[in-house]
Amino acid sequence: MRRFLIGAAFALGTVGTCYAHNPLNAIQGPRIDLNKTIIKVPLAKGVSPKSAVQAMKIEADTVNMKYVGDLPLSKQLKNMGIKSGVLTVYEFCSPPIAHLMVDANPAFAAYLPCRITMVAAGGRVWLEMLNLNMIINGAHLKGKLRTKALRVRDDLDSILWAGARGNW
Repeated sequence: MRRFLIGAAFALGTVGTCYAHNPLNAIQGPRIDLNKTIIKVPLAKGVSPKSAVQAMKIEADTVNMKYVGDLPLSKQLKNMGIKSGVLTVYEFCSPPIAHLMVDANPAFAAYLPCRITMVAAGGRVWLEMLNLNMIINGAHLKGKLRTKALRVRDDLDSILWAGARGNW
């Protein structure tokens, strides 16, 4: 019996150790309100999702951000027989700035490309994106990196608002 308990304790200790060293299994830090991590604006009255997308693409071109693709989740869900309102992820990128950021810290690659999501919720259609101030300030960026990150933030903000207002 003693041998079993020692073996079980060793096995549990090993499993616990492996579990603890896998960052995907670790629960760290305080709980967060996800709504506080994003910027969310509704489409203005009279602005269709199609017009919003067109406005975002034009604004992206204007601020020299590349529209690099989209993920039409609502269409995919429909094809799977699942009812869904509008749900599409639009992706934008500034390759030179992305390269600079990833060169400085490869962890920035997890945030690429920058995304603006169109989602139907509460009877409205919204545009949402990550609040980049949290990342910029949390990463303690300085100098050229900070300047470039702020530019991306401002450009994405401009794209988001152009879409919400249907400006094009």
